[in-house]
Amino acid sequence: MLRRADGLLPGAFDSPCAGMGHNGGPPLLDMSWSAWTWRKAVQKAWVTPPREVALRRLQRAERLGLSYRDYTAVLLDSGTNLSTAVLPLHHLLAADGAGYHPAVAAAVRRFEGRLLLVLDEMMLAARTPAARQRLLVQLNADFDGRIAAILALPFRLSESDAARAQRLRRVLRQHNAPRQECFWLGSTPAEAALAQQAGLGWFKPVSQWFLEKDTA
Repeated sequence: MLRRADGLLPGAFDSPCAGMGHNGGPPLLDMSWSAWTWRKAVQKAWVTPPREVALRRLQRAERLGLSYRDYTAVLLDSGTNLSTAVLPLHHLLAADGAGYHPAVAAAVRRFEGRLLLVLDEMMLAARTPAARQRLLVQLNADFDGRIAAILALPFRLSESDAARAQRLRRVLRQHNAPRQECFWLGSTPAEAALAQQAGLGWFKPVSQWFLEKDTA
């Protein structure tokens, strides 16, 4: 994957007309020199690897609920293999507060990487460390021990987006989660922007988690 000059990630809602999965490149009808060099570079980067390499990437991507292109894009961009999903807790919970969101819960049960849940205090009430630990025990009982930790992301009215991203990076370091190996599962432009500013490896719409099917 090639980043744009401004560093925006594909799928990060970086412009009003660029939807999920946009690669940040020039419009298809752009015939400028910069557009031509972009397309040549992308073509060179996406040369099909040997079959065994492609299959290994595909298997790793499928275990994480990602597409081959998601996984490979990060690998080509940074040399990093994605391994850790960062999922805001409110996406896992049912809208009425009773139980779990069926599709997201099913994806969690299929996930075979490291899963970190974020208690985003903009969406849910704050909990003490003891309360978070009790919640973690309950969730792991419901999801066969698949959640590694619950991360608290406090909300402060005076806090800038950059400060919030810095806080996320700090919390990930505390849990030995290299940010480039992490991908954020979200649904809003604000979440995509937070993942971008925090330097995470990828942003994945939670609605597409474990739903996209492709081949190498």
